[in-house]
Amino acid sequence: FWNDLPPQARQELLKLDKQTLIEQARKNLYCSRCNGLLLESFMQIVMYGKTLQRDGSDSNRLNTTGEPRIRQREQEDLSVHPWGGLVATKDGILTLLDCFVNAKSLQVLQNVFDNARAREREREMLYPDACGGSGRGWISQRIASYSRGYGTRETCALHTARLSCDTLVDFWSALSEETRLSLLQMKEEDFMERLMHRFESKRFCRDCRRNVIREFKELKELKRMRREPHCTSWFCVADADFQCEVFEDAVIIDWCQTLSEADGSYHHFEWAIGTDEGQSDVFGFEDVGMNVQVHRDGINLDQFEDYFITLRAWRLDGSYTELCVKAHALKGQSCVHHRLVVGNGFVTITKGESIRSFFEHAEEAEEEDEDDAMDRDGNDLDGDGLHPQKHAKSPELAREFLLDAAAVIFKEQKLNIY
Repeated sequence: FWNDLPPQARQELLKLDKQTLIEQARKNLYCSRCNGLLLESFMQIVMYGKTLQRDGSDSNRLNTTGEPRIRQREQEDLSVHPWGGLVATKDGILTLLDCFVNAKSLQVLQNVFDNARAREREREMLYPDACGGSGRGWISQRIASYSRGYGTRETCALHTARLSCDTLVDFWSALSEETRLSLLQMKEEDFMERLMHRFESKRFCRDCRRNVIREFKELKELKRMRREPHCTSWFCVADADFQCEVFEDAVIIDWCQTLSEADGSYHHFEWAIGTDEGQSDVFGFEDVGMNVQVHRDGINLDQFEDYFITLRAWRLDGSYTELCVKAHALKGQSCVHHRLVVGNGFVTITKGESIRSFFEHAEEAEEEDEDDAMDRDGNDLDGDGLHPQKHAKSPELAREFLLDAAAVIFKEQKLNIY
């Protein structure tokens, strides 16, 4: 029967449109994350088909007329094909490569199907908790609706289990560079949607929400103004009154872009370090003349959490202008100004020192969430005395929350692909 069919009739029999595929997936009880992976894979097969159409050397694999050049290795070794012989036509219909459809022997086609069944059996052994037929491995989750399309979710046990950092690092290593970059970026509106959900889950008060949103807008302004952050691995310096880099035993200050001696109205400049604004209890005021940059080493800056660097610009008439920036100790944590970029409608996060440190940071934030959910006795209460709250009262705590939230949000994006 198969040998008597013309090529066009064979193509008609081996066609699967997207809608039919999705409906079949629903019958097999694919959870939302498994379904998301299915859709992602479908789009990759479509892109693979477009690549073959674009490359003239492989055009024989997609044509539906004429006799193709059959390659023996392509028929026998399915590992040479990235999708097990699947490809998509110009209109997005799934089919098989012509080297299989137009093979002289039906055994070639049967080999494709047998390999698919073998891969399915292997997958079931590797992931016994993944969803599939007979309701295997299902967990029903009821979560608060926080965006369009969210509400009661059905999620398979595989996707509710916490994955180890080793598993996620291995998964990340197998991804293409293009996919990695896409997973480190998100539309601003999608990010804000998930951030609002975290506000709800952490029961943030109105003032603390405003603090976090203010820091988010500051990041956006930093990108818009094309200002480079001057934070170091030791201290975060969010203020922009003048450039200041603070290390564990040194400071570099530059105010040439803020105050200039060009107009001749200044007599000299002096600077100091203190534990509060305008104070000099850590490093006394030093007269640096008309220099607009200072680099001092040998200063012990590991005693306090916050330091204030004060600059005074003395005028010829004896008055002075005072500027002050605050340096907050990071204590081994990452700085949001180096990790999060907001601009052009997107939010981008860097992986930090390594992708492993990224996943470990997100895991720590998730564990803190679980601890908060289990024990909230030590937290303040809101007005009705019923809902405990977590606070981001200071800009530093707001920035810390923002970075933790971003780590968890972007990790969830990677888990959806996983």
